[in-house]
Amino acid sequence: MSIAPADDVSKVLGTLAGASGRLCDRFDERQLRRFVEELLTWNREIPLVSRRDTPAAVARLIERSVHLWDFVRDAVARDAEAPRWRVVDIGTGAGFPGLVWKMLARELDVVLVERRERKVAFLERVIARLSLEGVSAVAADLSEFARYQRHEHTFDLAVMMAVTNPEEIAEPVERLLRAPGYFCVVRGRDQETAKEPLGGRFRELARSESYEGRFLLFTNSAPISGPA
Repeated sequence: MSIAPADDVSKVLGTLAGASGRLCDRFDERQLRRFVEELLTWNREIPLVSRRDTPAAVARLIERSVHLWDFVRDAVARDAEAPRWRVVDIGTGAGFPGLVWKMLARELDVVLVERRERKVAFLERVIARLSLEGVSAVAADLSEFARYQRHEHTFDLAVMMAVTNPEEIAEPVERLLRAPGYFCVVRGRDQETAKEPLGGRFRELARSESYEGRFLLFTNSAPISGPA
């Protein structure tokens, strides 16, 4: 597998350095560089992100993941410390947002769920190369993953960054979450807002709209200061 050009890696890191708030400063520099190197390298062999101006696509996905984490943290935790959540990232693809969140907040315990085994191989490679603990990748779709009794009601937060209808996945997500639990999704700005309650229990807790789309956070119980 040919190594990604250094110029492409520099383009991604330069974009993040120039972003509002200098997003690159929030990461361990070595970890972030290694993640970008692996992603750009593997993307030549398997479709992890868009191959049209790939450095820009990678920078955009990292930036969106950071903004999504800030939205969730601020809506629920209301303090500067990352809560010790157990997070399931559904359809994570190349690790967005779950792997990025783990690099931002090491206290998180993250499970990356992805149907495609080749993408899981990439995720496992990155986890090993970055020496990350408390994060794992599983080859499964959501319905399959949620059927296992050992996963029932063991997560504090479920997230799916791919633009999708949350109503379609609410039922298996309910089985995964503790109470209180939180369910975060990203929707396009032109898409309809989901009907409430989702799956019988979820109600909207917070939302944020920007050029990146619509961030929605649902909860399965009354608002509290943070997860147990």
